[in-house]
Amino acid sequence: MRPSLRRCALENKVRSRDLVGSLLDVSVSPERLRDLIALWDERIFDSGPDRVIWLTGAAGSEFARQVAGAVRILESLRAAERQQFSETLSSISGASMVLTQDGEVIAANDAARAAFGLTPGDTIRSMPLDVATCAEFVQRIAEVAGAGAVREVVVRLRPEGPDRVIQVHLRALQGGRARPLVLAVTSEQAWSGDISRLLVRVFDLAPAEVEVLRLLTGGSTVTGIAEATGRSRGTIRAQIHAILQKTETRNQAEAVRLAMMLMDSMRVQTRPRPVQLAPEPHRRFLRMPDGRRVEVMRFGTPGGRPILWMQSFYGRIRLPRSAEKDLARRRLEVVLPIRAGYGGSDPAPKGRNPFEVAAADIGSVMAQLRISDAPVVAPDDSIRLALMLAKAEPARVRHVFGLGSSFPIRSDEQYRRLFPPARIFRACARYQPKALTFLTRAFRVAMFGHGVERYLGGSYASSASDARAFADPEIAEAVVAGVTYMFAAGGPSDVAFSAELALVHQDWPEPLGRPACPVTLIHGEQDGNSPCETARDYCALYPAWRYIGYPDEGQLLAYTRWRDVFDLIEASGSFAGAEPIRIDTLPT
Repeated sequence: MRPSLRRCALENKVRSRDLVGSLLDVSVSPERLRDLIALWDERIFDSGPDRVIWLTGAAGSEFARQVAGAVRILESLRAAERQQFSETLSSISGASMVLTQDGEVIAANDAARAAFGLTPGDTIRSMPLDVATCAEFVQRIAEVAGAGAVREVVVRLRPEGPDRVIQVHLRALQGGRARPLVLAVTSEQAWSGDISRLLVRVFDLAPAEVEVLRLLTGGSTVTGIAEATGRSRGTIRAQIHAILQKTETRNQAEAVRLAMMLMDSMRVQTRPRPVQLAPEPHRRFLRMPDGRRVEVMRFGTPGGRPILWMQSFYGRIRLPRSAEKDLARRRLEVVLPIRAGYGGSDPAPKGRNPFEVAAADIGSVMAQLRISDAPVVAPDDSIRLALMLAKAEPARVRHVFGLGSSFPIRSDEQYRRLFPPARIFRACARYQPKALTFLTRAFRVAMFGHGVERYLGGSYASSASDARAFADPEIAEAVVAGVTYMFAAGGPSDVAFSAELALVHQDWPEPLGRPACPVTLIHGEQDGNSPCETARDYCALYPAWRYIGYPDEGQLLAYTRWRDVFDLIEASGSFAGAEPIRIDTLPT
């Protein structure tokens, strides 16, 4: 090797070590993620997309190994922290959690899992609280975590459903951690079937009386129990009287203390059984021809005019609640298949092209749900899969609508339009795909360590339109819920995301952009992940495509302009029996 090349290789090796070392800084101090992105982007941006030496050849292999080692350390740090919290919470009988300042669950004991269905990676927004109560709860958590004057508070929560109150003690966790954390201990207790059987066996309580005592122990009033059970208040009072007689307790307080004592006793003797939560009404699973399960989410009017909605690469799979209600008003049904390896869907068979698997799975989903044809909505990078489906199933795809579509980079100019995180992942997708899984894991760990809502809020802050949109609680709730669900489990989703991303940014065959159906791109022109200029470049390459731009919108276009999107789909004649109109005649 010539001296100049040897020096270049050594320089790249040293600099790549600096880049990987910054991952470890972020694992300890997540707020330094912006510094990491800036450092990496400086190297990539200065090199140019076709001259990224440190990502290719021997230097690239060394870089991939360094990233893998950094992520292993990062994961072990998080695992040790989770184990510490789990041991602490296991000694508390009430439903208890360790939370970030924006309500992400870092750890939860068995009682919290039984009472609220909360596990690490979830958010307290999934608790049965109305929007106002939940917002106040998050605010109090942030106050306690903020190391200000308020360090410890007791919050009273009224959950939806039966009339009852849950007391929550919030206390900031000390210990010099980089991120503020809060311990939340609630008055909610885990009630197992063992306790019910013991009450029947020892005190001869009737099943209806056991249910009343359980609700009393949970803080419900006579009125609340009557509403929850469908009985009269007089019947509930008579059952409480019978409970006091059979247990030889003098009043309700003594009966509740007896029940709580038994819960503590049973907790020591037996491990609480996991609660089988009822599936959400919008979720179901379908079996593919090869035996794999694929999860399908459905929103709107069951049996209404179907819209096939592709899964977003970035977890944006839930629309705001008002948009989901509007689907029902319009008698539309969104059908959203979850691709192999994400959410509840089984991983793709080894060695198979994940997009070919996804296209075949979507075809099977449409057949099983008896969807003969439908318009297809393709957010962000899923435009490639939508076009593949349109080419493979031309009779089933009536129109492709791309929302903030991303395309393979064809020039240095297109590359430099991207915002820094997008440049990092696209450079690795093209030059060092082996590093993608490690990078994905690193960013996921940083995101959940930092708190999903806080992390996403920081990411969207670079765009005024996205920052404004994410400040809307309804939009933030939908985005955080989708991202948390898609990526909290890690593992298969990391692998699936990395494999797909490497395919997305390969050059595509020119005929792919010429399906038999119309193609319409709907774009937020402040979108740094999918620049509008690049979308227009592709429209010039494929003149049959139509482009609709919103100058004041960004990545969260689907969350802010969902009415326009639904209007465009309805007006386009994309449903069976409807007359299409020219998209370019619609108002922009």
